[in-house]
Amino acid sequence: MKSNTSGCNCDSALIDIIGLCNPSNITEVINNYPYWKQMYISEKLTIPSNKPDIEQINSVDISVSIIRKKVIKTPTIPIPNIEGKLLSGRKLIIEGQLCQKIVYTADIPDQPVHSVHFYVPFSSFIVVPEEVTFEVQNGQDITRDSLDVNYEVNSCVEDVSACILDNRSILKQVTLLLYAVPTQNC
Repeated sequence: MKSNTSGCNCDSALIDIIGLCNPSNITEVINNYPYWKQMYISEKLTIPSNKPDIEQINSVDISVSIIRKKVIKTPTIPIPNIEGKLLSGRKLIIEGQLCQKIVYTADIPDQPVHSVHFYVPFSSFIVVPEEVTFEVQNGQDITRDSLDVNYEVNSCVEDVSACILDNRSILKQVTLLLYAVPTQNC
């Protein structure tokens, strides 16, 4: 493979991306529970030394694993910052990892196909309200402090791009949507 010293060798049209979500499937959830955050994760992935050099990326298979989530107490500031964000007094801290398999054609004469797995950690937060109100079976509402509420955290991989930097490394960028749904189970 010829080394690309001017930047990224990127022909994303030839790469199969497996694991992207359909954003329309989560629109209703987000409309009901506006506890979400988009994030951008840029990674430089290095092919392990026991694997051959890379000539071409064939596919990227990606999923998200949520490892830990916890609501913490934060300052309450009712005045929005320059981005229009408020501090409600509560944040849902989220830790997870991108679980990825990259299938590639090796830069060797017979060009066999190889795969390599990467687990890339990330952390983020979602501002949640100080209190959450639930509707119970008898028609009455109950209100709980967010510190006492369990949140189901889901993810949506919106976009992935992958480029060969050189024969041993890949630049991969992921646009990820995290969203949380409060549950009554504490």
